[in-house]
Amino acid sequence: MEYTPYINWTRSDFNRHLKSLANTFDLGQPIKALIEEALLNDRWDPLQDYDGCTIVQDMYHPCLSCFIHDYLLITGQGGRKADELFKFLMEAEGLKPDKIWRRWFAVRAYWLCWAKWQHLGKRNVNPYSKEFLAVLTYINKEK
Repeated sequence: MEYTPYINWTRSDFNRHLKSLANTFDLGQPIKALIEEALLNDRWDPLQDYDGCTIVQDMYHPCLSCFIHDYLLITGQGGRKADELFKFLMEAEGLKPDKIWRRWFAVRAYWLCWAKWQHLGKRNVNPYSKEFLAVLTYINKEK
């Protein structure tokens, strides 16, 4: 499973791997609940919609930060708060500050210049889920 293309993974494989990463990085229950939501939400199919970290290599195949960020973006929960969570998760994964800044800047620019308008045009702007709101509360306490 370690180097198998995501298309060949099952939701169970994703669940096991991502929760293992959450345990490794000592992330709290709210992050694990958001992983569960991402795997069960019918607005996206992680087996089809998740393609790894865009442009860059996954650090942990698949990395938690990219998986959660893609989930939030595709399901219409993207934006500044999703990008803040992306940054928090990259810090937890141990990326170097300059790499975190470059990736965070890239997703902010992508959101502001393209994705935001694409989602508005498709009317794919959704309220934050209770799991995402719980994670936002969690990361604000961790800062």
